[in-house]
Amino acid sequence: MKNLFLLSLIGLLVSCSKKPKGEAPIPPFLVSENKNSTPTYEEGIAFWEKMAAYYDEISIEKYGMTDEGLPLHIVIVDGERPKPLGAYKQSLKQVLLINNAIHPGEPDGVDASMVLVHNLMTDPQKKQLLSKTSLVIIPFYNIGGTLNRNKFSRTNQNGPEEYGFRGNAQNLDLNRDFIKCDSENAKTFATLINELDPDLYIETHVSNGADYQYVITYLSTQEDKIGGQLGKNLREAWTPFLKDKMSKQGFEMCPYVNVHNESPKQGYATFYDQPRYSTGYLALLQIPGYITETHMLKPYEQRVNATLAFLESGLELLDNVRIRNQKIADRKELKTQKTFAIDWQIDSTSVSQILFKGYESGYKPSEVTGEKRLFYNREKAYSANIPFYEYMKPTKTVETPKYYILKRGFVELEKRLLANGVVLQEMGRDTVLEVTIYRIETLETSTVPYEKHYFHYQTGISKATQKVHISKYDYVLKLDNNMKRFLIETLEPEAPDSYFNWNFFDAVLQQKEWFSAYVFEDEAAEILKKDSVLNQKFMEMKKDLNFAQNPQQQLVWIYQNSHRYEKEHLTYPVFRVE
Repeated sequence: MKNLFLLSLIGLLVSCSKKPKGEAPIPPFLVSENKNSTPTYEEGIAFWEKMAAYYDEISIEKYGMTDEGLPLHIVIVDGERPKPLGAYKQSLKQVLLINNAIHPGEPDGVDASMVLVHNLMTDPQKKQLLSKTSLVIIPFYNIGGTLNRNKFSRTNQNGPEEYGFRGNAQNLDLNRDFIKCDSENAKTFATLINELDPDLYIETHVSNGADYQYVITYLSTQEDKIGGQLGKNLREAWTPFLKDKMSKQGFEMCPYVNVHNESPKQGYATFYDQPRYSTGYLALLQIPGYITETHMLKPYEQRVNATLAFLESGLELLDNVRIRNQKIADRKELKTQKTFAIDWQIDSTSVSQILFKGYESGYKPSEVTGEKRLFYNREKAYSANIPFYEYMKPTKTVETPKYYILKRGFVELEKRLLANGVVLQEMGRDTVLEVTIYRIETLETSTVPYEKHYFHYQTGISKATQKVHISKYDYVLKLDNNMKRFLIETLEPEAPDSYFNWNFFDAVLQQKEWFSAYVFEDEAAEILKKDSVLNQKFMEMKKDLNFAQNPQQQLVWIYQNSHRYEKEHLTYPVFRVE
């Protein structure tokens, strides 16, 4: 009798845990008559809420904020009940993270993700893909752009009928914001990555370039940049696996055609995914990823189906390969790595041949300008082996310090470091340390704003070793953790996407104190009398006629070479402890 009661109680608890069943939600794409529409933000979130209400295996959560004042939603899909997000780091299952609508005018992944999960829930064979893998989906990353619907901004794109806009609520292109984190979206994304630590990342896009036969192309984490066994497997195993799966579903693929205003028939190169882009950013954390690029001129239905096929192929990859083990192994290797590359370029000495399926192109007079214009002839398709430059090589490397010291006070930078999971450990006591100090010697600055910044490039530094006072409030940034590569590529000022180049330290470029010439004249004379070496250099400088005829310039030179000159000017406020 007691056992019967326990069985009844267990049955009651199980039945109470089941979600109420009504009519199963169907993705809007599947019921669309012309397959040329995509849901609004409100319709999309409503669909996922219905899916979560209907299926025990699905949950939808609000995760952090965005610039739009609305929360970022994430959808968790598990073969069983979804776990709290932080539990997936320790889960035996691997995790696939899908990010959609970073450019809301390219909504293929929005619809493809809905259909993917619908298929996983309704097809028992496909649901088996969730036995080894958990799925996390960002249905709309750029919410502001998604809300800003129109019919005209995607000039070259064949559908859908309405779509969102590329810029977010700040009019930022979020596809350039992963390192600089000017948006709340990007800060939330960084926090999500830190908590979730996915094993594979897929981001969905639509191309805007040359014309060719493929419905979909791909961009992977650049294999040489991520390096290690992850890079080797990406090139030699995982990408070939995905290409084979896609081909069997009727969607042949080639690498992203990074060609504009010319034919790809002469060959092209791999994409340099700097850390401003998602795959370049995630490479700093040894998380491999893919970007899908469906072709803008192909019908929307074909593009959604191609994206769907790729997302499913990503699940199949994780069903067959234990990427997590390799990620952990590579991270362990990086902890002892002494030298890191901080800038790269295409290796023009290493060229592959890939079979490319394109359209013949040519030039004809423009009816608008009268000059020659490029055109593609879709009546003349071709298949040809063309050069593909898939390898990259380092152009600048740095030795790894024991740790960095960040001077206190750069609050906006501190926020970004914290969002990425960097531990800001205070020094704890005032002290004097021997450190390597960088001085900014040269730089170029963009003359027009780029994503809200007047970006620096061609940055050059000089180095000096000296003892400096470190405040107990300054931060020690340790490198004995998974953030080692991230910190090196963001804190070394010569790295292309360093925080210095993104203007977070611009205050040190401006001199704060100055002098009145009529007062400093007498002191300048005394300085030269007391310092014979400096006086000799001054005499050499005066051999330059322009310098000799410019009294103010002479005083400035003496001032900048004297004890009066502020040490903060052009001194990079991140020190290396070797």
